Amino acid sequence: MKPFFYNIIFVLFLSVCFFSCSDLDDNEEVGTVALENVIQKDSELFELITRVAETDTDEDITCIQFIYSFTMLEFDASLMVVGEYIVHSDEQFSSILGNIASGNSIGINFPIQSILNNGEEFLIQNKEELKQSIDDCIAADQEEQIGNCELLLQECVWVVSHEDQTVNTYENAVFDVASDGTIQFYNNGELHEGTWIVYFIEDELHTNVTFENQGVTADDWNFDWKTEILSNNLMRFTNDATSFILTKECDGNYCTELIFSECEIVDNSGISEFAFENYIPCILQIEDLAELTSDDSIAFYETQMDADAEVNMLSQTLYQNNTQSQTIYVRVNYGVSGETFIIPITIIATNC
Repeated sequence: MKPFFYNIIFVLFLSVCFFSCSDLDDNEEVGTVALENVIQKDSELFELITRVAETDTDEDITCIQFIYSFTMLEFDASLMVVGEYIVHSDEQFSSILGNIASGNSIGINFPIQSILNNGEEFLIQNKEELKQSIDDCIAADQEEQIGNCELLLQECVWVVSHEDQTVNTYENAVFDVASDGTIQFYNNGELHEGTWIVYFIEDELHTNVTFENQGVTADDWNFDWKTEILSNNLMRFTNDATSFILTKECDGNYCTELIFSECEIVDNSGISEFAFENYIPCILQIEDLAELTSDDSIAFYETQMDADAEVNMLSQTLYQNNTQSQTIYVRVNYGVSGETFIIPITIIATNC
């Protein structure tokens, strides 16, 4: 169940009365608004109320809703009424608040009260309590967002792509996030271990990535990343110079290392059946090799010597291993360029 303040509806009825004031103390009123409840343009509470009224769904404070229409007062620095606004919508309210002159104030009548869905009375008696209520709503909303973000991160793995299509240094790299915030990051078959922490800076979601070992990967990733949840399957990491898209992948359609496991045919036999043709996309991706064309070839061998001589080629559709963990040699020939690559991979029979 969501916290009770997610059910709050603020009904603000602001009366207008022109009133000349001098030598006011904290108990006197401006119009029908008590002086201690006047909200300055440059105050934190004014900013919070502005955020409530904003219509951008990414910025809404979902636990507060204004019921329209109502009338709002604007006061100048001398607490004279200088504006009267009949507010009909969030969009209009946001626009009015944005145009309140610097040094001016707005007034709200208290108490604000409502009966919650559970039958309890909710009461806000002054602007300090209003600020605390909005702060509580923001904190709860942020806590929920962090929880959702952490859950998203831990459910599956996240595959990296570049927003700048001319760059591919980390294209198809994989983040595997554990529940304790530790990460395994696979790039071109190399494993890098580290941690990340998800938190808010004001109302912005951030992820702080830290890799344990120094090097190029740490130099490129050890930053505070502004994090935008674009959907259940997409998020964006951004810092001053770089932007990445991370795509959630749950179906095993991603590559981490040149280690391929299959279940044993018979439990504890140490023997499995391997279809090498299924591993070709990962091999090319991890080794950063070009896609194969009709001019090119790829073959699998049990020894480096066989791969060098191109003899005793193995079946790509059905192969049974000789030892539980075995090295296989992959030979890739590019016909047009004449380039040849021999790549060792590991196959493992696993007791499933």
